[in-house]
Amino acid sequence: MTLTGILKTLAMPPVSLLLLALAGLLLAIRWRRLGWGISLLAITLLLVLAMPITGAVMLARLSADLPRTPPATQLPAAVVILSAEARAVNTARTRFEPGPLTWERLLAGAVLARGTRLPILVSGGPVGSDTSADSPTLAMIMAVALTQQLNMAPRWREARSRDTWENARYSAEILREAGITSVYLVSHGWHLRRAGAAFRQFGITVTAVPVRPDPWPAFQLEEFVPSLAGWQASFYGLHEWIGGLYYAWRT
Repeated sequence: MTLTGILKTLAMPPVSLLLLALAGLLLAIRWRRLGWGISLLAITLLLVLAMPITGAVMLARLSADLPRTPPATQLPAAVVILSAEARAVNTARTRFEPGPLTWERLLAGAVLARGTRLPILVSGGPVGSDTSADSPTLAMIMAVALTQQLNMAPRWREARSRDTWENARYSAEILREAGITSVYLVSHGWHLRRAGAAFRQFGITVTAVPVRPDPWPAFQLEEFVPSLAGWQASFYGLHEWIGGLYYAWRT
């Protein structure tokens, strides 16, 4: 994991809230009310974010109102599949394969490309902090999986990016060289709002293709029971909302 990735992990809940709770306990040694107040607030937020309802609402809102209908005057001319993660496979020689989120995007992108007969661009840079010439990239891993397991070889690989903004920047360079300014963009619904904004910033018209669109919760009792899945959903939601605000400021 890169230094940026470590810092991001420490700054995001639940880790940041656990650290805040510990800091409160230390402060309580000298400032009892302040320390206990901070710890109580952190623990309360941890419980709220662990409720499935919290993450479900954030993710559903992120997935809402995406531009899912191609513009009549500028039909998409390519399918762009964004990477998520890769996982190491323990063999005699370590190799990588797409992680669960990346696989979902590849499957959705392959189905779309097969139906539309449009070329595919896969986007994703180095895996981890190794940037040597022979280090694996997410684009390479995705291309191998598409070719060998889905029989859909991508036309382009964007293998320099380290985040969503760079996914858009470097993919746009490749697309413009091919004379393409409108694409289908494949990713999870909660990611597409931020990703779409980045691509539009670089002059690419986006038609969103959300993988597993997140529905609005039913507000049932079990959705208020804290769980690990609730924390995960809240993590994705907070990451995207914070990232979206940063992108809005950046542009």
